[in-house]
Amino acid sequence: MRDLLLSFMIPAGLMWGILSAPGSIIVLNWIWFQRPYDFSMGMWNTAPLFMLALGIAILSNVLRGRFRFTFPPILVVFVCLLVWITLSTMFAFDPGVAWQTYMRFLPSMWVAPILLFATIRDLNLLKWVFWVSAGGLGINAFKTGASLMLQGGGHVTQQISGFVGDNNVFGLVLCFVVAILLGLRSTLPKHRFIRTAFFSAIAFVLMTIVFTKSRGAMASLAVILILGALLSHRPFRNLSSLLGLAGIGYLMVPTEYFDRLNTIGELSEDESAMGRFENWELSWEEALQFPILGVGPENHLPYNHAIAPDVQVRVAHSVYFQILGELGFPGLLLYLCFVWIAVRSLYKTWRMMGPVIGKHPDLAWIHDTAFWLLCGYVGYLFGSAFLNMFWIEFPWYAIFYGTMLRPLAEAELARRANADLTRADQDMVEDSGSPSWKRTPGVWATPSEVEESHGVSQHNRSGLQRRDLPARDA
Repeated sequence: MRDLLLSFMIPAGLMWGILSAPGSIIVLNWIWFQRPYDFSMGMWNTAPLFMLALGIAILSNVLRGRFRFTFPPILVVFVCLLVWITLSTMFAFDPGVAWQTYMRFLPSMWVAPILLFATIRDLNLLKWVFWVSAGGLGINAFKTGASLMLQGGGHVTQQISGFVGDNNVFGLVLCFVVAILLGLRSTLPKHRFIRTAFFSAIAFVLMTIVFTKSRGAMASLAVILILGALLSHRPFRNLSSLLGLAGIGYLMVPTEYFDRLNTIGELSEDESAMGRFENWELSWEEALQFPILGVGPENHLPYNHAIAPDVQVRVAHSVYFQILGELGFPGLLLYLCFVWIAVRSLYKTWRMMGPVIGKHPDLAWIHDTAFWLLCGYVGYLFGSAFLNMFWIEFPWYAIFYGTMLRPLAEAELARRANADLTRADQDMVEDSGSPSWKRTPGVWATPSEVEESHGVSQHNRSGLQRRDLPARDA
């Protein structure tokens, strides 16, 4: 039944994208991150659905005049990183492997970010994009967690439908998804049943993370939740509640799912941990040998197999060492610049919206989403230190969407301030009993003269214009 329903929903969604420019962006994110074609039947299961949705989104927005190029700093850094990846691919140790990786990931990574920044220009669309992208992954995780719970538990070890990557990868991605969904909860109707259903779904997503038995994911989840508690208005109360819930969860979940956590204190006897250390050292040696461009995308394995056939080589097991060895020191520097801009933007958005939500409670979701995105990204940065996450797309785009929050919020607050100013001018005109644009018949009055005639000083006007706009940080 589900397969049949999705086989009708996919073409219906594509048709909506053709008829609606904002709809095309929503459908693109749905197909991109929830991957409904994994569960459908017939041609949609094998069709290049993402590229089709991307093409429809470009065409729909261009034809309606909604495509306007915008290059904020984070997109500029990202494009520079893509240029560096291209150069590294051209001079890779094994160009065949490098170009295969490039053609698999880079076309969408070149086009999609530019499209999204050029078309997402209002908060309502951005809110829906957050819900569809993070919520789509959350639904897949909810179904997985519920299914495994009904079976009495299980161990997710390989890639499953609706996800990209192995258990460690999507376990870490789900930690980020949980953080985003917690930020979006203020957009839900204030109805007890809806809130209960939402947090119940979050509980099943958390169980999916537990079923991965990923130490990196569990540690990242702990970082996210502890940081969220410490940065909240009531840190001691929230931290105590968090520890209490964690204790209850530990008692309720079979201990076998936490067995791998016990090996953290025995790293010298843990083959997986020692393998990570060995491959970090190999990545460092690659960077020393090829400091500018590295050995090339996904060339960590072929390079080390070629120079040391007797060495047990695995993946780099760290996004930082992965970038360092495969893209060189400049590539790592560009990635860290991206991280810095993202963290700074999310922090500023969170701090900016704090004083605003008292008068504009409908914008509280921006404050909450920026806060939990910040916590989620810090946890993701911690967890990705132990996993190859560079080619996983969702974290990149979650951050792109997060950096859109502040400029769109500022534009909305400016629009509301101008609307208040216009209403105030209209009220003054009505109180004066005469048209404000006329001093004497045939002579135009200046704006300052109109204000003075109604007793409005320049200081008061400035206060009316700016009272809702928080001060920008230098």
